[in-house]
Amino acid sequence: MNDKPAILGGTPVHDQRQWPRWPQWDDSERDGLLAVLEHGGWWTGDGDVAQGFADAFAQFHDARHALPFTNGTHTLEAALAACEVGDGDEVIVPGITFFASASAALAVNATPVVVDVDAGSLNIDPAAAEAAITDRTRAIMAVHVAGAAADLDALTALCARHAVHLIEDCAHAHGTTWRGRGVGSYGSFGSFSMQRSKLMTAGEGGVLITNDAALQERAWSYWNCGRVPGAHWYDHRQYGSNMRMTEWQGAVLVAQLERFPEQHRLRNANAIALIEALEQIPGIRCQTRDPRMESQGNYCFVFHVDLALFSNMSLRAFEAALAAEGVPLGVSYPSLSNLDVFRHNAFGPRMRPGLRAPQRDYSTLSLPVAEHAAASTVWMEHRVLLAHRDDVLKVASAVRRIQVNAPAITGNEPATA
Repeated sequence: MNDKPAILGGTPVHDQRQWPRWPQWDDSERDGLLAVLEHGGWWTGDGDVAQGFADAFAQFHDARHALPFTNGTHTLEAALAACEVGDGDEVIVPGITFFASASAALAVNATPVVVDVDAGSLNIDPAAAEAAITDRTRAIMAVHVAGAAADLDALTALCARHAVHLIEDCAHAHGTTWRGRGVGSYGSFGSFSMQRSKLMTAGEGGVLITNDAALQERAWSYWNCGRVPGAHWYDHRQYGSNMRMTEWQGAVLVAQLERFPEQHRLRNANAIALIEALEQIPGIRCQTRDPRMESQGNYCFVFHVDLALFSNMSLRAFEAALAAEGVPLGVSYPSLSNLDVFRHNAFGPRMRPGLRAPQRDYSTLSLPVAEHAAASTVWMEHRVLLAHRDDVLKVASAVRRIQVNAPAITGNEPATA
């Protein structure tokens, strides 16, 4: 293979068009959708497809109860509401995550308290979380970033010690296990997203799982317009919203769940092989894979780059060079400390003056580890891990080519890059 990188005119290590597609589907999804169409019960009140999927998904993750939701943002909001988190309360969230982990707290008029992350896993740092606990703290949001489980031993003990709820944000972590149990089954709730990019998808959707029957009932009421199981249909006893998944989404997800175990096995095996290959390259360090985590969902494959060993090129230039080699990439979440919504307290009707929620000055928030990670990690789409092993390992070949040719790439990098 020519050693000249594609960004400088060489041949890419892989044809971008030849990676496995995502999402994946076949006649199983088509047949399920037609069955819902012909049945005529297109919403959860007239069918059992969505709830049947949610129940099977909960069992897959070692939980007893589940609800099928509109999306993985609403699952987090409903989890906090069911835990009676609200005005005047604080929810501790990690600095590296999608905004929904924090906006769910805002949605129930609670205050997000943003803390730094572990440098290896990118998950919430338990010590930073403990240092942030006050008498207002009601929950800790443990986000399993890119499918890597947060330290559930430390976090469950911490939450028990301080009598606060652990909410597991498992949007990236379908199939991840910790000490032989599915993530999402450790906290008060586990929240999963079924949005298009996720490891199983219906375009949009979410599932909320729990092992606590009382919490399940409160979440059901919030999910279903404030109704109470067994009561009159128009008996709304508390505030709730309509967050129900459709039967159409449920039909697609039934098929996605059937296909998932083999996809999960293949992603895990290929991720482990790619870690071994990449970590032979100076300056590359893959996301930490805790030995207590037997399998990882791998929403993205994430690795850290020491750009000093790549002629100090910018992260954007490294990503452009890797993408030119035919590798499908995402991008790291920015640290929450760098989002305008926090910098400018742009919370709309949430946390407005007059509420009991403490007014925080997020403009001075500094999260050194999260901010460095956002500027030095590469996120690769999970569909790459569904390819043949030889093709997956071409990613490591591409990184080696970039390193060998880093001076020339840096010399061609635009001044504004």
